[in-house]
Amino acid sequence: MIDFESVIQSFELLGAFEGIKGFSLVLGMGAVASGVFLFLNHRRHLAEVMSDAQKKRILAFEIRKYRRRTAISAMITSTGFMLAALNWVNEPRVFTVFILMILGLLLGILVIAFFDLFLVGLQQIATPDPKSQKAMIEAFLKQREEAAAQAKAEGDSEGGHVAESVAATPISTSPEDVEAADEND
Repeated sequence: MIDFESVIQSFELLGAFEGIKGFSLVLGMGAVASGVFLFLNHRRHLAEVMSDAQKKRILAFEIRKYRRRTAISAMITSTGFMLAALNWVNEPRVFTVFILMILGLLLGILVIAFFDLFLVGLQQIATPDPKSQKAMIEAFLKQREEAAAQAKAEGDSEGGHVAESVAATPISTSPEDVEAADEND
């Protein structure tokens, strides 16, 4: 018959820690290290953003993003400390409270992370790109000219004036005019 001890010993990782407490200690130390690494990485990114001269709206968004992400880093670090502390907990009630607190922190991390992902995606969508706007306007004007030429050709063959319905209205494609139009909207 196979007993529980022989199964645990067959897995080198679990056998080396003699149960879940040693594993939680190593997992907690890893979580603390990753939380500190993430915090330092977010701080470095904020320093890069602050060194660039940007618009106030973009700078305010980056500061809010930094705050959200450092909160997540702190929660990961706290989770690591609690996982490491499970190594010294002997009472079942305290162990249960620790596990529930860890699960609550993990749920909070997931909620804030999805919220951050959603907001960063919205900001990327809302950020205007003058180069792509110019290319899109040029493609529209090209299609419009082709449609006008085709309508004129069909109108000439029928003897009608269909080409007049597609009047060519000049559209400015300079970046200054695009920005002025965005400010007026």
